[in-house]
Amino acid sequence: MVTGQKERRRSARFGAYLVSLVQTGPLTTRLPGDNFGHPWRAVRLMVVLDGEVTLKTGGTIEALGPRGAVLAVGWRPLEISTQGALVVEVDIAVERTAMRGTFDEAPLTVWGPEAVLPGATASALRELVCQPGTVPEVRAETVRVVEQLVGAMATSRPETRTTVLLEQVERSRVVQYIAAHHAENDLTPASIATHFGVSTRTLHRLFEGEERTVCGWISHERLRSALARLHDPRYAGVTLEDLAELCGYGSALALRRAVQAATGSTPSELRSRLAS
Repeated sequence: MVTGQKERRRSARFGAYLVSLVQTGPLTTRLPGDNFGHPWRAVRLMVVLDGEVTLKTGGTIEALGPRGAVLAVGWRPLEISTQGALVVEVDIAVERTAMRGTFDEAPLTVWGPEAVLPGATASALRELVCQPGTVPEVRAETVRVVEQLVGAMATSRPETRTTVLLEQVERSRVVQYIAAHHAENDLTPASIATHFGVSTRTLHRLFEGEERTVCGWISHERLRSALARLHDPRYAGVTLEDLAELCGYGSALALRRAVQAATGSTPSELRSRLAS
């Protein structure tokens, strides 16, 4: 049951995760334990961006202000009330994730406003839900990023927040940004660092010891984009010069070198095999 003003909601689905940016007026919502209205077993992650939200379940009352967060199971009754708030919500189909069975004995997990990880996660998810991406290869990478972001949040507990988890969130944001902007010719570690308000040195340090560096991720996304288009009949009539531009390469020669180094074949040879 819902009383009070209606809410404005913008949502995007990423695999097993339904991410929503919700703006509400004064309201009280009483949920009967029906998995938040979903036909699947769900838990909900909520991070308050602005305003205050109060939750009641099983005799427990929790008040969340800005940067506060809660993880609630969907199979127990829950009451949510607010005088108006801006919230990031993530409904997780837990049976489709590695978190299956994790929350059976934890109806509510709460993070206070001093926690860093919820705010960083919510900022990243807010960007994603506003620009979910429609290009298949970008969309696939975005789903992976959401899994990392929410997984880092949901499988941690307030007392186990660490710098490692925060760095994982920040890396995920950078990787998603590269996936969305790989076609830009001027995408460089310096431009990425400027976007995130950090030094280039700090950005590179974030990826030390990882499978790929920042430059490695840029190359990876451009190559994946190029190979997908070279194997797509819809791009058969696109010149290699134009294809190079679409994938962020400065020239057809740069495209040829990258593709040949990765596959042993030139772009033209890949197209010929597809045509035959």
